[in-house]
Parts: sequence; structure tokens; C-alpha cells
Amino acid sequence: MRRVMGIGLLAVLLFGVVGGVAAAQGRWDGQGRFTILVMGMDRRPGARDTLNTRTDAIMVVSFDPGDPADPLDDSIGVLHIPRDIHIVPLDVQNAYIRINTLMVQGEAIQENYGPFYTMDTLSQNIGMYIDGFITFDFEAFIAMVDALGGVEIDVPYAINDQDFPDMNYGFDPFVMGSGVHLMDGHTALQYSRTRHNDNDYQRGERQMQVLTAVGLKATDASVLPGLLANAPTLLQDLTGHVYTDLTLDEMVPLALFAARVPVENVRTGSLSGKYMAQIVVTGDGGTLPIPNYAILPDLLREVFGATYAPGS
Repeated sequence: MRRVMGIGLLAVLLFGVVGGVAAAQGRWDGQGRFTILVMGMDRRPGARDTLNTRTDAIMVVSFDPGDPADPLDDSIGVLHIPRDIHIVPLDVQNAYIRINTLMVQGEAIQENYGPFYTMDTLSQNIGMYIDGFITFDFEAFIAMVDALGGVEIDVPYAINDQDFPDMNYGFDPFVMGSGVHLMDGHTALQYSRTRHNDNDYQRGERQMQVLTAVGLKATDASVLPGLLANAPTLLQDLTGHVYTDLTLDEMVPLALFAARVPVENVRTGSLSGKYMAQIVVTGDGGTLPIPNYAILPDLLREVFGATYAPGS
């Protein structure tokens, strides 16, 4: 059985073909782990062609061949990182920074450095090497879901978010009942981003749900041929909306790998619950959410498998 999320990841990797940053080719030999940071940018249409923006969704996706001689040992781990968590920035002691501002911090150092700064800072904090990145904005997400003809989502509870932000710093109320819905790109984006009814951790669960739904739709035999036929036009339309340091030579084998991973070998998780801690802010007595570094390796082994080792 093929892993449906594998094709969902193929759709995400499709974004990278029009990426704006070049990289050395062939970093993945198909033998060891390869890890990608996937980020959705909180960027409005008027701010096109800039990386000086916060990230609205953050996921670490790791491809692990395990035993290269045994295809049944292939696995993929997907870790959701809540945007409100605070971590230690590079070369700074006893200070914390909100993770969704890392792109902005990196761009302040040097243009186009934001994704690399985010990648390196996150690697330092979770103890896991990240090889590359893909980041995309709202318009790219909407275009990808619409190219699939929408996605089917089973909404577990009613949502009434009157303060949902629109694309121009106003409000676009989002109301949806529980049950199965066929969502176009705009609605799927709202469903992925809303959080006024719950919290950032539950929003992460919805984002993972949408990613899986994209995979299910993309594996539909009536959808995939049309998606591939329209890929050149789609990719042209996404120019300036997607950035990556992955080359096509790297994305193709990763996508093929993802498509063959057995469903039972895909693990997901979130840096939340017991894996979170609080630190008191000096001066005002407030607290900041930070990773529970003492047991964080347990979460990484849970999501990325027993072969995970610190720094790998």
C-alpha cells in the first residue's frame, strides 16, 4: 500500500521547482536521512517577492530509508512546530525568540538569509540536522489546493471565528459546521489558520489534516493526470510565491521515495503537551512557552524513529 501523504509531500515538493535560491545538486544519496523544513509564510499579496515575513506554519519533514535493501523499512516523520514557541537564537545565551519571527531576524542580517537562519536556529534547538527548506505564501497554498479541485476534510467541531484576518489586514469571518466539507483553496487556508476557537496546537492538528487530505486527492486517478498536465502553468503562476534551496535533481528522488513509503511507516507529532515547558520572564513575571529540552529527544524518536540520534 502506498502512503497517501507521500503524494501530498510530492505536491509540496512541486512548489520547489520554481524556488528562488540555488543549491548544490545531489545532497541526498538515498542511503541516509534527509530532512526538510517546510514553512508557510504569513505574507499578504502586497508583500510579494520578499522573505521579510513571519511564518504561519512550520513543519519538519524527515525522509529515512532505514535499511536501503528493504523498502519496507522506508519511513517519513512529520513534526509540527507551534509558531508561538520560543527558542534560543543563534550565538545568544540566556535569551529566547518567538519561532515565527526567525525569518524576519535572518532577513535583517542579510537578504535571502531568513530561511537559512530559521533552519540553523531550529536545528540547534531540537538537536536535529536540517538539510534544506521549502517556504511558500498564502497564494501558493490556495493555488495548489484549487489545482486539485479542492480537498475533502472531516471537520470535528463547529468553527465560528469572527476575527479571522483577511489578506489586507482586515477581517474575513470564518464559520463552518462540523462534518465533511469539500474545501477550495481559500477555505482550506482559513481552516488551516483559524485558531480563535482553540489554540495553536489544535491548529497544528488541522494543518496536518489538510496535508493528508491533499495527499488523498492527489492520489485520485481522476485528478493526478490533470495535475501533472497543468504543472508547467501552475509552476509559472507560482513564481515569486515559493522559495527553496532544493534542486529538481534532489526533489525528484525525494518525491519518488515518499510515494513508496508504507502507510504504517509515516509518523506525525507536535511539539506540544508534555514536550512543552514554561520559562519565567525576568522583570514582569510573565512566562514564555519553550521546548522541554530534557525530554525533547523522546519526541524526536517517536516521530522520526528509533534510528534518530542527536544531530542526525
